Amino acid sequence: MKQRVLFAIDEMSGGGSQRQILGILKHLNRQNFEPELYVVSDHGELLSEVPADVPIHIFERRHSAPIGRLPGSGFRARARDLAKLLDERQIQLIYDRTYHTTLITGAATRKRPTPRISVIVTDPKLDFDTNPERFRRIKRRLLRNAYRDADVVAAVSEGVRTAAAAYHRIPLDRIETVYNFFDVDQIDRLSRQELPGQQARDKNVFGVAAAGRLHRQKGFDVLIAAAREVVHEYGHQQFSLVILGTGESRSQLEQQLREARLEAHVQLAGFQINPLPIYRDSDLFVLSSRYEGMPNALVEAMLCEVPVISTDCPSGPSEILQGGQLGGLVPVEDASALAAAIDDAITNHPQWQQRSEEARARIVERFSAESGIERVAELFERAIARFGETGR
Repeated sequence: MKQRVLFAIDEMSGGGSQRQILGILKHLNRQNFEPELYVVSDHGELLSEVPADVPIHIFERRHSAPIGRLPGSGFRARARDLAKLLDERQIQLIYDRTYHTTLITGAATRKRPTPRISVIVTDPKLDFDTNPERFRRIKRRLLRNAYRDADVVAAVSEGVRTAAAAYHRIPLDRIETVYNFFDVDQIDRLSRQELPGQQARDKNVFGVAAAGRLHRQKGFDVLIAAAREVVHEYGHQQFSLVILGTGESRSQLEQQLREARLEAHVQLAGFQINPLPIYRDSDLFVLSSRYEGMPNALVEAMLCEVPVISTDCPSGPSEILQGGQLGGLVPVEDASALAAAIDDAITNHPQWQQRSEEARARIVERFSAESGIERVAELFERAIARFGETGR
């Protein structure tokens, strides 16, 4: 008998969680599962990428009545709508990512009991506590209860698992690590596409790529400060940095670029539906984040055989880079250490490139889609079985 699974997330922009859900939707065995998608907002560049056989349910289109102004009105409306959808579609399992969605699914499954998997994607202390949230204390209590009520709680790395157990006061053995997976064949295929809207860069210029939401979490201010040292103090005039992504920090980053006299060296290139050709065309990929969960862009760059440098942030990068064996690791928020690592990658690029070939082989072995989708399917079956055992 096929199991009808509903995937829930806020929206389908180009973030790592959205790409992981998209990957599962594409690879999930249709002989055993019938996937559907629930999103709060109809915004998101990846909505058009959802497979044609996956029904999409959008709260903003389903809920036409005005939402009240009282605190929590929007949250309650979304929870009611999701509970109604669970019943309408006879959903047998719900899978959510991001804590905003877990709040909604936790409330909805109390109204319409349904097996639930909730995925924690970053260190919650660094994520929840640093995001602007109204009614933070109430939301934290609701979130803790939502995780405790879930049939399976998954974390995307060992670091996230440990941090989440401490922050939400959940027994460590109630959380399991389920790494993201990557469709290596598709990444190879997409990386060979033509560069989007631009000519291949001048090979005499050392090209660096970075990608992510323009948000304080991603540390692009630190990366720009490091680029200033690389250009103006180390003297690497043949240097270019492309930062891919959109977000609320763009105007501050643009001002920082002007003040650092880096307009000729650094480009804020916006969102790219397929950033992989840019990674492959680069000499180096840099992840400058203050915190992460399991950064997809870092893994994708390694699959493109690009040398990588990452901050040793909590959590994920050190696990991916095996403590620095597969790429450079530098302290968080240390622009000078990052600049020194970039300088070393420029000066000793053949050695860095050689290490990137080994890195790809290790990544393929650990994070391929074939083994990853099997783990996800096992997770689904276990959540359904656990729900049946508890009789919730």
